Order: sequence, then C-alpha cells, then structure tokens
Amino acid sequence: MFCLPVLDLMLTRKVALSVLLILSCELCAVAVFADTQSRTLNDQHHPVEALLNERLVYDISFLWFDHLAEGFIECTPGPDDGTFLVTMEAKTLGVAAFFTRNRVEKFQTLMRIGDQGLLQPLWHSSHTLRDRAESRSEKITQYTFDYKSRQVRFQKIKNGQAYADQWFDMVDEQIFDILSALYNLRLGFFGPVGQQRILIPTFHRKGRQEIIVAPLLNISKKDERFFAPDPIRTRILVDPSVFGTKGRDIFAGFDSSLRPQRGIIKNVIGLGDVKGVLRSPAHHQGG
Repeated sequence: MFCLPVLDLMLTRKVALSVLLILSCELCAVAVFADTQSRTLNDQHHPVEALLNERLVYDISFLWFDHLAEGFIECTPGPDDGTFLVTMEAKTLGVAAFFTRNRVEKFQTLMRIGDQGLLQPLWHSSHTLRDRAESRSEKITQYTFDYKSRQVRFQKIKNGQAYADQWFDMVDEQIFDILSALYNLRLGFFGPVGQQRILIPTFHRKGRQEIIVAPLLNISKKDERFFAPDPIRTRILVDPSVFGTKGRDIFAGFDSSLRPQRGIIKNVIGLGDVKGVLRSPAHHQGG
C-alpha cells in the first residue's frame, strides 16, 4: 500500500494537471511575430471561431499509476464580444481521488483579439479545489494584464480570503500565458512548429522570462516509441517552478493539424515522468 503523503505530493497542481499543461505549452514566438504582420483579422471573422467548443480529453498517468487523472481543454465564447475563454481542467480518479480529497485543478484564460489578430490574454488564473464531505478548500492565483499601464496584477486567494495582491511591471509589450499562446500556435500565427527554435515572451514575477520550443531530438528509445504516432514533436524548456520539475524539459507531440496528442513532463518532483495521452477525438459541443 502506498503512502498517503507521497501520493498526495505527486498529485499536487504540479503533477495532476501538469501533463495537460505540457500538451498546451507549445507556445508562440517572438522571432516569428513578423508572420502575423500581413494578416487582416477582425472580431467577426477570426479563425479561433473554428475551435470554439472543441473539447480535448486526456488520460494522465504517473510512475506506476495509470489513469491517475483525467482532464480536458476547451475554448468557449467569452462574456464580451471579441473575447474567448479557455478552460483547462483536471481531476483525480478512483483511489487517487479518495486520497487527494477529490482534487480538481482548473486553469483559465480570458483572451481578446489584439494587434495583428493575435489572441491576447486579459487575465489568467489557476484554481485548486479539494472537496470532501467534512472539508472543502480552494486556492486561486490570478494574473491580470493591464496593457495601458504596462503592469500585471498578481493575486492569491485562499478560501475566499486574499493574502497577496501585488503589481509588477510588464517588460514586454506582447506577453502570453500558456493557454493564449497555445491557441495562437494552433492557428498558425507563429510559423511552423517542431522545425525551428521558438522564443516565447511570458510574464514572471522575478523578471523577463522566455519559454523555448524546439524540435524534439536525441531522446530515449522509450520516449521515441511513445511519440511514434506524432508527426510533430517538440522539446519545451520552462522554468522548473512551473511544474515542480528538477530540470526544464517537457516533451510534446502534435498531429498534423497541431492538435496536442501526448506529452511528458520529465523528472517531476524528482520521482519520475508524468505522461498524458489524448483519449478521444476532438469534438464540438452544441450550444
């Protein structure tokens, strides 16, 4: 029988949802912003509308735990015209759900159509919920992007009580969180994926940060077999604090339509790799 504290540690935000994150971490690039200059996009005819209500469902495993969690990612119309809400959510299953108090992780980004048609984040939040009959706890971290003042508001809330509220300078004029960047990438706004080195401007409270997306080369035979079905394969370098890893490596595979198929976060909390695989074909919900 496994130890409860160890399992709970493995199923924290940096584990249970992290595969979904890596599947969505194929981000946009500073180096190819010029590709968007010639596009004429507007609120009424933006290509993101083709992805609205598409729901991608994933199985998540870690170490010897298969189907440890399940998750999805989808984009829906936002509250105002010209805005779009991306939701990425994961929950633990079975015995794992029991030992983690039915843990749910939800990431959301509200986007608008910005310069050159790029999808620009207005705010990005992460929400952790533990819910059992005798107790319920929730934590929310939110970043709000004020482009006029070139500042970012950082807030942390636990069980309805705010315990952090700070403002930081926005170093780059164009910044993207992982979800808005994913959809820009899927729409082809930043050039070919898996063929070149891409630099991604993203916000970090300690200063300017970049996520690096590059072709996936020189991997183990085991990982090579895992990604064999995917025509597009990438290696993503992120800050270790993002997913609680010992290094920066995240691997992700896409199909020819840039739909994320599978991914691996390497060396999570020093114990092993987290893997995620697309469970079902993409589908669109009515409504």
